[in-house]
Amino acid sequence: MKKFVPALSIVLFPYAVAFVLYGIFSGFLMENIFQNNIYFCLFILLIIWLVALICAVSTCAVSLMRKWDFVELCRVNMLIKTISIPAYLFTFIFGTVCMLTIFTFAISVILMVLDAMAIVLSGLIGISAVIRSCDNKAISARETFFYGILQFVFCADVITSIIVFRKSKKKVKVNV
Repeated sequence: MKKFVPALSIVLFPYAVAFVLYGIFSGFLMENIFQNNIYFCLFILLIIWLVALICAVSTCAVSLMRKWDFVELCRVNMLIKTISIPAYLFTFIFGTVCMLTIFTFAISVILMVLDAMAIVLSGLIGISAVIRSCDNKAISARETFFYGILQFVFCADVITSIIVFRKSKKKVKVNV
């Protein structure tokens, strides 16, 4: 499981977004940590996202080279997606509240972009888990295409990651 430590950065990004949101509207954090500079907050988020992207691409590449067990990869994919749910809920509720007035509408648009950036990170791991499951005959090619697309759709990615993990685990039990 040590080899999946880079996947932690993928989980870190949605929580970093939630922390920055909290920090922006908390006077103490905004003043003492972010020096009242919103651009500094966005810069920190961009750095975290770039590190997470590098980790996601490297994890995807190594897993597609078949260096890791496909069931472990499916488990990590499922964990990444389920652990991120509270951060996504916080961001979604905050973005919905910001859409109530015209003055905070831009914050909602920025949050949509940040959520899309987060789904790209988890989707890369998800697509590699789906492809590896197909390679090991746990799912069909048709399911691979369908589940691969759903790895980049909010809410559906969590459900499909659980389905792919269960099918992969079942495949291993049948072969044992």
